[in-house]
Amino acid sequence: MFEFFGNFFLALALVGLFRFLWMVCGLLIRTGDVGNAIFAVLLPVLMLYLLGRSLLPIDAWEGFAAGAATGALAVYLFHRRKPPTPA
Repeated sequence: MFEFFGNFFLALALVGLFRFLWMVCGLLIRTGDVGNAIFAVLLPVLMLYLLGRSLLPIDAWEGFAAGAATGALAVYLFHRRKPPTPA
């Protein structure tokens, strides 16, 4: 049970980190510099490579999948929310 929740929160943290990297990469690409654009592409690819090489041991894939789905849903709902209308 501890493996499930550990991997659940690991996946939540990774979704948040990927979202942050996506934002940073977008800012780097908008600068128009080729070096920044290459770094922006390699940053998430390197993170996926490190995750795939078992840098983080995943014992319960069910917890990891549930955390990833919950995190993705949270990011999606946060992105879709409407700004408050001025009164």
